[in-house]
Amino acid sequence: MTKQLIESAIRQLRSTSASPVSIDTDADEALVAHATARVLLSPKASRSRSVTEEVLRFAAEPLGIPVKQMVKDTKAVTASEIAALARCLASRPLPQTALHRRLAHLCDILGLDASDLAILTSFAQFRRNRKFRELFSEATLHDRFLTGRSVSVISGVDVAEVEKRLARHERLVGMGLIINDCDGDYRPGELLQGVVALHSDGRVDVERFIIPDAETSGLDWEDFAHLGSVRDLAEGILRAGHPVSILLYGEPGTGKSEFARALARKVGRGASFAGLVGEKDTEEATRDERLGHLAMLRRICAVRADRLVVVDEADDVLSLAIERHASKQFVNRLVEDPKVPTIWIVNHPGSLDNASLRRMILAIRFEQPPLAVRRRIAQRAAEVEGLVLAPADADSLAALPANAAVLAAGIRAASLSGGGAAEAGEAVASVPQAMGKRHRPETIVHTSYNTALSRADTDLSRLANRLAAAHARGWSLLLSGPSGTGKSAFARHLAERLGIEVEVRRGSDLLGSFVGETEANIAAAFARAARRGAMLLIDEADSFLFRREGGQRSWEVSLVNEMLCQMESLAMPFVATTNLTDRLDPATQRRFTLRVAFRAMTPRQAEALFAARFALGWPAGEPLPEDQTPGDFAVVAARADLLGEPDPCQLVRWLRDEAQARGDGTRGAMGFRLPPRDTRPEPTLILRENTA
Repeated sequence: MTKQLIESAIRQLRSTSASPVSIDTDADEALVAHATARVLLSPKASRSRSVTEEVLRFAAEPLGIPVKQMVKDTKAVTASEIAALARCLASRPLPQTALHRRLAHLCDILGLDASDLAILTSFAQFRRNRKFRELFSEATLHDRFLTGRSVSVISGVDVAEVEKRLARHERLVGMGLIINDCDGDYRPGELLQGVVALHSDGRVDVERFIIPDAETSGLDWEDFAHLGSVRDLAEGILRAGHPVSILLYGEPGTGKSEFARALARKVGRGASFAGLVGEKDTEEATRDERLGHLAMLRRICAVRADRLVVVDEADDVLSLAIERHASKQFVNRLVEDPKVPTIWIVNHPGSLDNASLRRMILAIRFEQPPLAVRRRIAQRAAEVEGLVLAPADADSLAALPANAAVLAAGIRAASLSGGGAAEAGEAVASVPQAMGKRHRPETIVHTSYNTALSRADTDLSRLANRLAAAHARGWSLLLSGPSGTGKSAFARHLAERLGIEVEVRRGSDLLGSFVGETEANIAAAFARAARRGAMLLIDEADSFLFRREGGQRSWEVSLVNEMLCQMESLAMPFVATTNLTDRLDPATQRRFTLRVAFRAMTPRQAEALFAARFALGWPAGEPLPEDQTPGDFAVVAARADLLGEPDPCQLVRWLRDEAQARGDGTRGAMGFRLPPRDTRPEPTLILRENTA
């Protein structure tokens, strides 16, 4: 009787096997039928009557097999009869579902073969089709993760071949399609799950998922002119089209990713970022996924001339390769043989192994963009956000010690809050404060500086003209004189004439707490100014250039030696200011290319500056001063603006108070005069007291 029922079931299955499969339910039944057939034909099923019975029970309802009658006399069912039934199930047409088409496109794009497709389909169906998981549970196979044996049963690929293709360094695992848990279990990776979850089965959609549309830069090529010749060198290298590795490094937000996009566009390619796949807006790609996607991009883009690969946070990816127990050779080959032009982006190159760094064909350091670039970024961001930004407001925002990303974010904050430039400045300044930034806002020099109103032992106007016309830029200038005489203002005026920015450093910026830290800070300040093509201005230089014979400790002498070494190989202008020339080391003074001594203004200069600052004539009957400085006028002008003081006589009294406070420290008339300035060195500059 059982034999007759099996034969009847076979005839029934054969009579329906030729009917086309067009709907998902029928497709699922056909796929399960094939899996059922493979389970029945597996060695385990052929040796176990209980497995055969359970699988037949599972297949009874969806496949229309009269199992209840068949199993009444299971002893009569022979292995050949079960095999015949299994072969009949396997003969049902395998449907070409949307999922199958997506996976076929995936394999075609990645250059995978039919066995790879069968293996990937097994993982996709196991995850997507509940009936598959139930079948494996009934067959006492693994019901959570797939094993090499179970994948072989579903796919029809020999188990040895399956395990070979699912090895850790083979392409299915290397590209992140399959996760090898190293204990004999496998599971589909996020990239494969993303393809399975797509709503379209078109090749274009599958390819766009793997290689998202190239991102365009919000900055222009000229916005990176401050990088100098290395920018054009990078362009020339990539135009050659060879698979090389270029490193971009620097603090976050300094424009590395934007430059990668702009560089790709400049050479006629699109920038594909490793790890940016799918539509997981709220989830970040794991490090495994990023490395897997990188392997995909290397494979795909190697035969395409329209893309280059960008690996952002590359230190994270390369350290992952080590953590996955890959050999050092494997990590180095990622950089040395990238298969496609690749840009690696890191914040701190020290996080990479030197062996990897040596394999980069070019390394470009990024720092805070120049003022002109930050001004353009602020203006462009304001246009995008619909924020009205006056030129002076753009200058003020650009002067803040913030990178381009923070500038754009601050302007967006102002736009969202309905504010203006003031709110944008507050938002921009808040981020560097949270980061513990100590640098002050950069001073934007305007052409209002008048050399005729400063007094020095040199014709300042002629000196500025000669230095602006000079071809050489590696000169040094020592500006000495009482405070407020215009030393720093003249240095900034020189920088404006030269068309360069000013890197200002003070004692508090450079002095360190540990032995050798100050010397390192000094060297870093010179190096940064050279890289940016800026003038280095060190105020209170006597903090470092004091007489070496007065140094009580070896490191005090080393500060002077470090400064002298830096001055011997200048690439850009270096200006130092001091109020205490007599404390400077004589050898150091001789090292300066030029020295200018500033003094208090002449009476006629003071009268002219009074008229320029206050739009008033010098009060009749008041003697012209002999000891005023431009700094005195700046302080009094700010006070007059604050208090709305129009009386020229009061302004003169305030000016005299300032001169008195700056001089011998005696107290003058009561009022709004500032207290006498403490001319003693700050606690951090105690080294000067030791050398007195």
